[in-house]
Amino acid sequence: MNLPSSSYAVGGSRDDLALHAHRFLLRSGLAIANVFAWVLLFHFFATVSGSVPRALLGTVLMYALSQGITIVLTPVSAAHLGRGSRQSLIWGIVLAASAFVFLGATFAGYFSNSPAFWGVVAFAVLLGAYRALYWVPYQLHLANTGASALPKRVFYEIVIAFMPLFAGATLATVAGAPVRLLFGAAGLIGLSIIPALMLEDSPERFSWRYTYVFKQLFRPKHRTIVLTALLDGIQGASLFLLWPLAVFLIIGWSYSTLGIVFSATLLAILALRGVYNTLVHRFGLEDSTVVHTVFAVSGWVARLAAGTPVGVVIADSYSYTTSPLRGTSSDPFVFEQATDRGSFVDEYTALKEIALAFGRILLCVLVGALLYIAPVEVAFGAGLILAALAAGVSVLLARRPTSASF
Repeated sequence: MNLPSSSYAVGGSRDDLALHAHRFLLRSGLAIANVFAWVLLFHFFATVSGSVPRALLGTVLMYALSQGITIVLTPVSAAHLGRGSRQSLIWGIVLAASAFVFLGATFAGYFSNSPAFWGVVAFAVLLGAYRALYWVPYQLHLANTGASALPKRVFYEIVIAFMPLFAGATLATVAGAPVRLLFGAAGLIGLSIIPALMLEDSPERFSWRYTYVFKQLFRPKHRTIVLTALLDGIQGASLFLLWPLAVFLIIGWSYSTLGIVFSATLLAILALRGVYNTLVHRFGLEDSTVVHTVFAVSGWVARLAAGTPVGVVIADSYSYTTSPLRGTSSDPFVFEQATDRGSFVDEYTALKEIALAFGRILLCVLVGALLYIAPVEVAFGAGLILAALAAGVSVLLARRPTSASF
């Protein structure tokens, strides 16, 4: 792991500026397409099959495929970081943009001479590969999260918070909107390559062989970090796949309302996080395991009780605002989850990323199995309940000391 130099810590360097520009363009594209892509895919499957259970099954299978690709490619990606992280980051951007292009092309009928299913598979594979290859250089990540970057981050977050509203309004009012939206998001993601090319390259050390990485998943000394990441992965799949689909059904398949709900939630999070952190600090609850566990579980219980758009906004705002900061970060603005803040740190980052993907697959397997024996509502409810249990246990595990070492 490379230690940050003083030029990065101070901020304001060319790399700092380039990273802000890159992250803003990338996150804007992901905020438009990341969650809506899976909702559109679910709607596509429902239209083709005429069945909501089959549509949900098809969607979770594609999501699981995407996570499987991430598992297979993460050790390869990490091993090549010794040559520099910039190349991997740029290829990750290309793959993300290509994923949304393939999905848009599928909806546009470009695969009419062959099964459209292959376009969907290409989307899932490319998105999974993007997750494996895209790492924010660790040195630049520190500069991007420093105190000097805070005002810029707040402005960027406000702009990005309106992207779901824009996406929902586009889908509700513009002809051929799914294709336009996905191609437009791919364009923004692709544009983020330009500032990314200006970033200083920074190699990262990775000493584990491919098969050795997977053996480490089962070693007793890694049990805590692997299990914690697995539980976080269960929450991630429920949070960024299952829950948006449930909200889509709750609001009556309305894209405009979905966009309003997500944007309202993001703006509420920006307004409430500072207040919550101040109160927690004032009452000395920062290190209270009981408080963090209660908040983590109750956020999912609130989602289970939400049955209206307003209820969804309240439940999501409460859950995101009170979520404790841990090694796995969930970014509600782009509907993504990553270990170690998405920056490659060491071999254990790759290990946790793989376990995270396994957790997402586990949630998909549970939901898929329930769809064969129970109504859709039960599958959704079981997924949210499992996420609530995972949230509580993961907080408890994360606050225990680990013994992982080389």
